[in-house]
Amino acid sequence: MTALTFLFIFYLGKPVFESRGISDRHRFFTALTLGLILETIVFSYTGTLGYKLH
Repeated sequence: MTALTFLFIFYLGKPVFESRGISDRHRFFTALTLGLILETIVFSYTGTLGYKLH
């Protein structure tokens, strides 16, 4: 899930970041951080059942 979110933000969000003058390095870490946050939220909401770890 982190990888999917990362790809969406990193590649599809490129025009948004470039128009604001944000570097590729900051775009990378922003995408990674948002992906990890989203995965943590989903994991805390679904528990281990979302990952089939009973």
